[in-house]
Amino acid sequence: MKLDRFRELGRQYPVFCFLLLVLLMSTVLLNRYIHIIMVFWSFLAGVVTFYCSLGPESLLPNIFVSIKPRTKSYQQELFPLGHSCAVCGKIKCKRHRPTLLLENYQPWLDLKVPSKVDASLSEILELVLENFVYPWYRDITDDEAFVDELRVTLRFFAAVLVRRTQKVDVASLITQKLLKVSMKHIEIISKARQKVKNTEFLQQAALEEYGPDLHVALRSRRDELLYLRKLTEMLFPYILPPKGYRLQVTQLCFS
Repeated sequence: MKLDRFRELGRQYPVFCFLLLVLLMSTVLLNRYIHIIMVFWSFLAGVVTFYCSLGPESLLPNIFVSIKPRTKSYQQELFPLGHSCAVCGKIKCKRHRPTLLLENYQPWLDLKVPSKVDASLSEILELVLENFVYPWYRDITDDEAFVDELRVTLRFFAAVLVRRTQKVDVASLITQKLLKVSMKHIEIISKARQKVKNTEFLQQAALEEYGPDLHVALRSRRDELLYLRKLTEMLFPYILPPKGYRLQVTQLCFS
């Protein structure tokens, strides 16, 4: 094994091995000129040290940390924009069907959450079924097939929500979005306080201060409900199974 290792080194670094062999032979045969040969040994040692220190892919461990450009890490996206192929493993594969990605149908695979969190989520889902589904469904039939399918859909939704939450950069979200929105809101409130003397009219003054920048959901209760309904419909392709969100029954249950 050691002999094969030396042969492999000789194939990879022929010039270096040749110089090392020449220096070894010169040191043995011309030992009376060792003070001159030591200059070449020092030069060779410096070259080796420099290469091993800065070389990102050397046989010896690097002394300094190799500085490499950060490559963007591609992760398998969930439906419907995911193009990670389960056949070839390539990102944005155009040859195979992206629907073969198993996580599109079982997003809870390899998803690790604390047992207490899992138990709490299961309890919440059962409470949702008990309070919003069973009161009217039991009057229709005793068949549990629909409820079981709805239970799987709710579990699917929870797993997708956890996966997408784990991908959120919390630091960037706070520094780039939440702080800007908070500062804007504080500025609006301070301007509204200067215009009104009674705090009862502060809310209306703040809404008027926003002007055209006022969010559509804040205009009226009707606009708020309409906005939430449209937003829910837009989120269906991202939180429900690929084939399930197209069903009108599923949309009615979640809207």
